[in-house]
Amino acid sequence: MAIGPETGAAGPSRATALVLALIGLVAVSHAVIFIRWAGEAPALLIAAMRVAIGTAVFLPFAFRGANTGSMPRARLLSVLSGIFLALHFGAWIESVQRLTIAESAVLVSLSPVWLVILDVATGKGWPDRRTSSGVFLCLCGTVALGWDGLTSPTGEPLGLALAIVGGMAMAGYLAIGRRVRSVLPTAQYVSICYGTAAVLLGLAGIGTGVSFANIPAEAWWAMLALGLVSQVIGHTSYNFALIRLSPVFAAICLLGEPIFGTLLGLLYLGETVPQTTLLGGVPILIGIWLSLQGEISRPSRQ
Repeated sequence: MAIGPETGAAGPSRATALVLALIGLVAVSHAVIFIRWAGEAPALLIAAMRVAIGTAVFLPFAFRGANTGSMPRARLLSVLSGIFLALHFGAWIESVQRLTIAESAVLVSLSPVWLVILDVATGKGWPDRRTSSGVFLCLCGTVALGWDGLTSPTGEPLGLALAIVGGMAMAGYLAIGRRVRSVLPTAQYVSICYGTAAVLLGLAGIGTGVSFANIPAEAWWAMLALGLVSQVIGHTSYNFALIRLSPVFAAICLLGEPIFGTLLGLLYLGETVPQTTLLGGVPILIGIWLSLQGEISRPSRQ
């Protein structure tokens, strides 16, 4: 993957960006496997290590190339994006501890809706019909995945609020990433963004008494794989592609994570695929396909 400036005409083509987004989806979907292999390692430690590894990989290349007058503001926005990313991970992790996984997943997955609302509020208008249909189908599929948890809610009100905040934070992370990527090269943006998230998650772990002691070697290897595959390849593929793709499409792609994660669980762990996953997976995959068609036909960003 290129790590230098990719602004303007030097950026990836639309086709390359779409391929990268799909590669990112597969890589991000492996996160559930690596987290499972990490065993009983504290969740905040897993999240902090994930973004810290991403920072370590890209930091040596982050500040190569000439500076421009617009970069200081872009770097501040990159810090803000990192805050949103840390808030997403932190709120999601905490919501899972207070809700069923189904309840948390449905509410966190509302990020495409928040991005559409943001676009409308800022005068960009509604997405095209295919993308709008894709958002609707993906949300229907997500509701099907979490139907049991939604029809018999057991979580705390605070957990529900945190899950919603987690979805909003992901929307903010993607929206800012699209804006900053028109100015900063990928390596610089992700180094600042991931680094900020790593510091904040690390401080949150220290503040809540997370311990590094008695964590088995296999858990550290799993966290290393999580950082290299799901963060360095997965999230960075999305961030690299954001110069050409809409944040709404990136968020829709992320809704495929539980489907591909379940299939990877079958492949790697021999786990059965629940009927609700099959029921919800069909509209999600159709929704991703419709959104892909809408993204292909969308006028190129100038």
